[in-house]
Amino acid sequence: MKKFSYIILLAIGLFACTGNNDNQQMQQQVPAPTAQQQPAQTPPADAQAQPAAPAATTQAVPEAINTFIKQYFPNATIVGVEPDNDHGGVEYDVHLNDGTEVDFDTNNQWESIECRNPSVPAAFIPQAIATHVKNNYQNTPIVKVHKKYNLYEIELSNGMELNFDQSGKFLGMDD
Repeated sequence: MKKFSYIILLAIGLFACTGNNDNQQMQQQVPAPTAQQQPAQTPPADAQAQPAAPAATTQAVPEAINTFIKQYFPNATIVGVEPDNDHGGVEYDVHLNDGTEVDFDTNNQWESIECRNPSVPAAFIPQAIATHVKNNYQNTPIVKVHKKYNLYEIELSNGMELNFDQSGKFLGMDD
């Protein structure tokens, strides 16, 4: 009889330890601490040492850049500026609230214009390039123009990239 009682007690003990008892599981659940009970978390020391985001005011760029933005993008405002010390001066990547990004060289002259809505203003596209795009890629806006020393790189809204020389002669497509 003792052996039988021992087996029953052992079985009850195993049943309780496996967590198959719903009452036991409910009793052992502990509510998660509320926001008031949780200790305040401080950011890691290295996160505090990171530099602040670039200023998003028109004061953060030279007046020539402010004038350029007001002239060619009158309905947009500067929301971010990324200065880059390069080539013995400062270059600026300027982000506008309409999704446009304009990159300026160390002489505050535009190098690249990328527009998200709707397209690069016609004033930045040489007439020969505009005519080529219009004749060969109807209803496909130019969304990016990158002006280099001796050529223009053009990106269309369909993702095609076209190269032209300074005079507007078509040189070919990029892959």
